[in-house]
Amino acid sequence: MREYREFVTQQQHARGVRIAVFGITVLVLSVCAVVVARTLLLPTPELTPTTVLPDAVTPTTATMPAPMATDAPVLTNTLPPTGTPIPTETPVPAPTPIGAPSAGFSPTLPSDPQGDVGVYESGDPVEGVPNGVDIRTASVGADLRVALWPTEGVSAELAGLATEDEVLLWISFYEPIPDPPAMFTDWVFVLDLDGDVTTGRPVGTVRINPDLGYEVAVGVSYNSASGEYEPYFLVWDPAGSTLVLQPDVPRFTLNEARTLIGLALPLETLTENVEQTAGVTLVTGEVRGRAAAQSYVGESNVVDFCPDRPD
Repeated sequence: MREYREFVTQQQHARGVRIAVFGITVLVLSVCAVVVARTLLLPTPELTPTTVLPDAVTPTTATMPAPMATDAPVLTNTLPPTGTPIPTETPVPAPTPIGAPSAGFSPTLPSDPQGDVGVYESGDPVEGVPNGVDIRTASVGADLRVALWPTEGVSAELAGLATEDEVLLWISFYEPIPDPPAMFTDWVFVLDLDGDVTTGRPVGTVRINPDLGYEVAVGVSYNSASGEYEPYFLVWDPAGSTLVLQPDVPRFTLNEARTLIGLALPLETLTENVEQTAGVTLVTGEVRGRAAAQSYVGESNVVDFCPDRPD
């Protein structure tokens, strides 16, 4: 009888162990399911041109070379047979790309003052600014007008970066961008594609837009944690009052002297994403914008705007 009681006790103990193991397994699986659900369903953190990313120096760098130009097709002229009348046709001008500025449009590009980098929050001047932040000039006029296909001031070093179906934006600097930068640095254009301050991101919500209702931010950041340059394309979503990161990113290039950054993005990509997300249509010749470069001096976030803010 005692052996039987011991056997029953052993069986009960073994059953208790199995129940405990099963409960632990269910608990672990439940926790894993919650973690996966949170990972998949939580929104992606917003990346904006004023986002402060953690700083960690990684001594590597990456740049994207400009695409090689392709040879133009060779055209062969064939004369009609003798006696055959040559029809005369009224020449039809080539269609202007959507959003292309009118003929002869070229904004007057200002030279941004040297040494005008300031603290982001206050604009107070700072010393010891990292190279590659003090802007010399950019492809935006003194009146904020932006030519998406610029001709004024375009360097030969940008030749071939953008095709006729792509927009081209560029920023030049007084001092070269370090190779690699020692800390997080960001170079960005914001664009008001219809020139209407009542559409796009509300005026004055961030320091770069005291006078712009911009729909687009196009730029590239140096991520010091990964040692990589990360181009980005953001579109303002009025429904969510936030900038939405788009899957398509601009191509970018640095010139050999590292004093010039060029950004290229297909016009179709730009217009379609803005229409779908911001509900705004690009208006010919009315594009306004501003360029900026930001980094750190110690713990202070510093920035240079081009053109400068009106204040």
